Amino acid sequence: MIRFLVPALCALATSAAAQEMTCVPTRDDEERLSRLDMAWKGARDDAIKGGAAEELRRLGPIADPRVNLNRPQPTPGRYQCRTIKLGAGSEGMLPYIAYGWFRCQVTLTPGGDLILRKTTGSQRQSGLICPDGRRKARFVGVLSLGDEVRTPRYGADPDRDLIGEVRRIGEDRWRIAFPWPAYESKLDILELRRTR
Repeated sequence: MIRFLVPALCALATSAAAQEMTCVPTRDDEERLSRLDMAWKGARDDAIKGGAAEELRRLGPIADPRVNLNRPQPTPGRYQCRTIKLGAGSEGMLPYIAYGWFRCQVTLTPGGDLILRKTTGSQRQSGLICPDGRRKARFVGVLSLGDEVRTPRYGADPDRDLIGEVRRIGEDRWRIAFPWPAYESKLDILELRRTR
């Protein structure tokens, strides 16, 4: 009996979490995403001026705004993920930072919602990956910090709200580009690679 009860409870918890999330961005986030091209240009220019041209070249499709593959939504499963920050968000910030690898998970709820959660690290994104055409998808979610246990509610704090463009960049590899984040940079990139 317990064997069947545990998966059912997990499904209910995941479904309840999805109901608190939304694919409808705030007006501010919609406006931020509309300026994604400007974020890419400013962030890449800053990184190159700051001496990170070679790093950008090595990143290949991760840092190439022109990537245009089909199937933009990642498949459910476990992922390695890392954050790359491009462009100085304010005076004194570094124009290029690449962090190490952490763990992410993509789950499909019984209702058909696709949820992404970064499960380790001091800055953890969580939210819905929403359809937005054949070549891109949209991430709408929030940022948890430090040892916070409760995930902030989307729309409650603009500094924690996240919006990003999801694109597939290769076999079992995706990226989410977050324009104009509240902290540190002009563009954050979350790179995802599927683990076997």
